[in-house]
Amino acid sequence: MLLKNEFELDADLDRAWALLTDLERIAPCMPGARLDGRDGDTYLGSVRVKVGPIGAHFTGTARFDQRDDAARVAVIAASGKDPKGQATAAARIHARLEPVGPARTRVLIDTDLDISGRMAQFGRGAIADVSNRLIGQFVSNLSTQLVPADTPQQAAAPLPPPSREPEPEPAGLNAVDLILPVLRDRYGKAAVGVLLGFLLGWLVFGRRR
Repeated sequence: MLLKNEFELDADLDRAWALLTDLERIAPCMPGARLDGRDGDTYLGSVRVKVGPIGAHFTGTARFDQRDDAARVAVIAASGKDPKGQATAAARIHARLEPVGPARTRVLIDTDLDISGRMAQFGRGAIADVSNRLIGQFVSNLSTQLVPADTPQQAAAPLPPPSREPEPEPAGLNAVDLILPVLRDRYGKAAVGVLLGFLLGWLVFGRRR
């Protein structure tokens, strides 16, 4: 399925491009996402998705298939799978940046998404609306990375000693929190009850198979 998203950033074209093509910086801005490292030009990472008490942990890769610094166009290919849930996802993301003003940039994203498993049961309209809400969270988190260049920096505090505790996992993306408002807006409160009934039935009967 093809998804289209658009948003604007309070940054000039050069700064916005530098940020959005730095996957190591922007990965933590995506709810539930984590970048685990890289192998050459391939980035290794994971995404945790939670639907109520049901969780999925996609692990996979992402890489730039195309990056045109002059035209401000990038194409990213990403794929992942959840071995426990037997679900897979693959996406080809085409991003283009254009200036809106001296210090504002528009970002246009076309995503060709292919998913399998239980999440594929949701229709394109619902997935598109969830995608829009997810992008909204992403942009909100991304804005914290765009501190004006002329903002005076405070003296850095001494770094604490390195911890031996394992790095905590990122909070999973709760798809129910995203999709319930979508169904309520589109179809009314009855649809919310239908979805909750479906999830309850799946938990009681589906997991016994």
